[in-house]
Amino acid sequence: MLSAADREIRLGFWKIHILHHAALREVWGTWLLEELAEHGHSLSPGTLYPALTRMERNGWLRRTGTAPHARARQTFRITPAGRRLLKELRREVTALYKEVALDAESEPKAGRS
Repeated sequence: MLSAADREIRLGFWKIHILHHAALREVWGTWLLEELAEHGHSLSPGTLYPALTRMERNGWLRRTGTAPHARARQTFRITPAGRRLLKELRREVTALYKEVALDAESEPKAGRS
């Protein structure tokens, strides 16, 4: 079980991963749980589905099709706003990766400690 702090940090990574796949194809909860698990992320439906709802409410995802009942598969695609966000996040994740994982920044920049 993840700590609240750990889960909070990872939630951002999970959302980026969801946006990435929703940009490529329709996605749905069960598939996303399996996809994230393949990358070592063990989410419960109680974590994933509220995240999808918030992403939809924020305008980053949209539901596709209509589900005949509440438990039916709900599919999602990325929206234009989600694409813009994903593009920006890809730049930021790349810069963060270079700094944190590759230790590319050896000297602190002015104004930073």
